[in-house]
Amino acid sequence: MSNNPDVKAITKKFFAAYDAHDVEGMLALCADGAQGRYLPYGKNSVMPIRGGLEKIWRGFPQAVPDFGVEIAEMIPGEENTIVVQALLGGTMPADVPGLVKKGEVGRIAHAYIIRFNADGKISRLDCYWDNTAINAIKASAL
Repeated sequence: MSNNPDVKAITKKFFAAYDAHDVEGMLALCADGAQGRYLPYGKNSVMPIRGGLEKIWRGFPQAVPDFGVEIAEMIPGEENTIVVQALLGGTMPADVPGLVKKGEVGRIAHAYIIRFNADGKISRLDCYWDNTAINAIKASAL
C-alpha cells in the first residue's frame, strides 16, 4: 500500500485549484489521455478531460464570478479510487427553484468518483449533480 499515491492529498490539491479557478493546475494533476463524464449530460457523455471537461471547468467561474468549491467529504475506495462530495457555487445569476434565489449565494452538491493511475495522476473523473440547478445557471450565462 505504501507504493500507492496519496489520493486524498492529490484530491485536495485538485479541488483547491478548482476553488482558485486554476484550470491549468487542475489539468496538471490529470494524466495524458484522462477521460471524464458529467453524467447529467448523458450516460454516453464520456469525453477527454483536456479539451472536454476543462471547458466546463473554465465556464463555471464565468457564469458565477465568485464560484467556489468546498469538499464536504472524501471516501477512499478500492485501489486508487476516491469518492468526493463537494459543494460548488457562489452568487447565483438566476433563481434555482427550491435552492436559492438570484443574487443569493448558493452551493450545489456534486458527487465525484475519481480514479488515479499508478503515477498519482487522475485517469478518470465522473461527476453527478442535480441538473436542474446547473441548467438554471447555464441558461443565465447565455
